[in-house]
Amino acid sequence: MLGADGTSLGEATTDAAGTWAWPLLGAEPEDNTLAIRVSADGYGHGDASYAVSLLSAEVATLAAGPGQTWDAVHRPLACVRLDGAADTPRAAGRIVDADGVPVGGVAGVLQRGWDAAVGAAAEASFVTDTDGRFDVEVGDSGLYTVYVAPSGGWAGARFPVLTAVDNEAVVGTLAPLQEPGRLYAVLRWVGNLDLDLHLTAPERDADAIVPSQRLHVWADEPTHISRTDDEATAELLRTSTTGSGPEVVVINTPVGAGELRLSVHDRTNADEGDSPTLGASRALVQWWYGEDVARYAWVDPLARATTWRPVEVDTRGGTVFAVEGYRSGVDPTDPDSF
Repeated sequence: MLGADGTSLGEATTDAAGTWAWPLLGAEPEDNTLAIRVSADGYGHGDASYAVSLLSAEVATLAAGPGQTWDAVHRPLACVRLDGAADTPRAAGRIVDADGVPVGGVAGVLQRGWDAAVGAAAEASFVTDTDGRFDVEVGDSGLYTVYVAPSGGWAGARFPVLTAVDNEAVVGTLAPLQEPGRLYAVLRWVGNLDLDLHLTAPERDADAIVPSQRLHVWADEPTHISRTDDEATAELLRTSTTGSGPEVVVINTPVGAGELRLSVHDRTNADEGDSPTLGASRALVQWWYGEDVARYAWVDPLARATTWRPVEVDTRGGTVFAVEGYRSGVDPTDPDSF
């Protein structure tokens, strides 16, 4: 593990469940940068970089010794995937628009690791074919970040791709450029499931019946109409009950001050408790929030849950928290559950 200045913070070994933990001693509440490289016998390297914020996190009180306690902040990070090492590893994917129409002729690059920074060194480049596909040889097996910055009114797109040859190609989405205060989010997955994309956010004070009221947009409540101007503050543009999506949700006008949340609910297996289906779905959420390049989150393949909250945004300052929260038994009609 490396800190922001490139110095080593040390090493950790995963437990039987594949999890690891590392204390960020003396860390600041925001803007902590962490880079890791994961290795295991018989696998390619797994690289990741994280911007770690310790705000709005789960806080646990731990025993430090007889009569002593301290507060520790627990921040789950996105899963790092390893792939079996290959002599000639290849990375493949497909780029479409929000309607699922392939976008050909798009130039892009592959950058090493999870959530590679915009501007990071390119390991390979490509141009999509008429079906929106790319398939290129890369230097090492493992996980890469795809980055494209097309012209013609499109926002930049980023999404992850793994070099595993037996996996279905990851599908990345292009979206139009977004104005400040607007959000555009896309959910895609693999398999014949009914996954629901949920958006919850604080209403504007002028709209709210009570100050704490939250708007909630999802498949059963596809539009939230403002009480002050009778316009759609947020809406579900596309929904899917079978197949692999997409579901697309947007915010058209700025919401109130507080936490904006995106969540994914496995409606198909909602009554099964700790189901492995959501984790196996390879659900991918891309979102643009007043930015010209997408952020993304990819479901943990080991998750046993029916609800995944990948992201929160503090609308007061635009701070993005990668939450990676998993739960089961959630009431899909309750905005506070999301």
